[in-house]
Amino acid sequence: MSDASSTETARRTGKNPGPRTGLRSRQIARLRHVPVTRRVAAWIAAVAHDPGTSFRFVVAFAVAHTLLWTIIITALKSAQDIHMDVSEAYAWGQKFLLGYGKHPPLAGWVAGVWFRVFPVTDWATYALAMMVTGLGLVICWLIAVRVVDHRRAMFTVAMLAIYPIFNFKGYKYNPDTLQLVTLPLFVLAYLNAFEKRTARSGLWLGLATALALMTKYWVLTMIGAAGLAALLHPDRMRFWRSPAPWVAFAAFFVAMLPHLWWLKQSDFMPLVYADDVYSGRTFGVALQLSLLYLAHNIGLLLVPVGLAAVALAWKLQWWKSIRSRGVVREFVASAKRPWMRGPNPGVYLSQAKHIWIIQIIVGLVPAVAAVVLGIYIKTDWGISLFFLVPLALLAIPTLRVTQMALIRIMLIWLIFTLVMLVISPIIAAQTIRRDGYKGLPFLPRSEFALQLTEA
Repeated sequence: MSDASSTETARRTGKNPGPRTGLRSRQIARLRHVPVTRRVAAWIAAVAHDPGTSFRFVVAFAVAHTLLWTIIITALKSAQDIHMDVSEAYAWGQKFLLGYGKHPPLAGWVAGVWFRVFPVTDWATYALAMMVTGLGLVICWLIAVRVVDHRRAMFTVAMLAIYPIFNFKGYKYNPDTLQLVTLPLFVLAYLNAFEKRTARSGLWLGLATALALMTKYWVLTMIGAAGLAALLHPDRMRFWRSPAPWVAFAAFFVAMLPHLWWLKQSDFMPLVYADDVYSGRTFGVALQLSLLYLAHNIGLLLVPVGLAAVALAWKLQWWKSIRSRGVVREFVASAKRPWMRGPNPGVYLSQAKHIWIIQIIVGLVPAVAAVVLGIYIKTDWGISLFFLVPLALLAIPTLRVTQMALIRIMLIWLIFTLVMLVISPIIAAQTIRRDGYKGLPFLPRSEFALQLTEA
């Protein structure tokens, strides 16, 4: 055999990769010319999409979100005293009771444990609130990977991180904020029980339901929506014939027994409080409040949904398309760009049906029921009821989520967060300079509480 033929054989078998001037060296040379930003973007997209690394990536993302927004909120709210809901939760946490005057006990328990570890300072209260939202992001990702592929799941988390509920409006720790952990846990346990239909999955569902209800009685809206979803789903008979729902009922009842005993001993104090404060509104007032509730929460949702639409429809060198097509035609083309007919392996329709049913019910029924029953529905009651909207939209099979769309939505979150990190202390300083003590809306309550304590 000649030297040339032996060399060629060695190259084909991999024993001799050949000189550095071959294909491999050219690939390395091209890689060196790729900008660092593109390499980072490709790495992020690959890690977020890989089932082996995506969980660690979303945890790291949630930790970064928690730390950055704790700093932002602490600086931004330095022109204010802490919110009265936070001081209330701190007061509850001084004694671990089975219930408190307004709500079930879980929010007080969490605050009590937190402030036995962290100092009683403003930044610690904001860190507690952001820790809750960060943990909620991770649990929402665990829900999403049961419904869509890993790329869409990470896109969902990025949308939630931009959603004001998980940053600006999540600054005050209270039972509404804590539901961003307990309700996603409940939905996760429900999806797991409906899929596995085992006694163990039913046990976890029952305990998750009890944990959610120990946060605030308002979660009955989500629990009821999940119950209706289980009745309306095409596979409902397989679920109801399994031990899962019946074990869940039993576990839930046993877990709630101590609190139910406390409710009886306290003459149902939280329910009496809710009836005195929120019921008895006229039809006109209830209708106005319900419309305000819907407008407020839809307005908050428009932020992540609008920015996600930009990330999905963005086109490089869009200005050239505008010059050639015109603004209207390019806008229509951009709106159509992310949509494509045909099967989509990135969406698991059986699980997606649960998300669609639950979100439609909790999105509409509370506002309608408030009008019918004459209830004062607060805008903040929607804090915990719309976290499934991003996932419900991304689970539409005809919507295509590209790798670059994921990079864009994460870049939007990063730019938004870094801008707020820079300007938050400036906003606080301007607020104090302009309003003085008028910029501290909760200061009079703090002084009143101090006077009561001294008395």
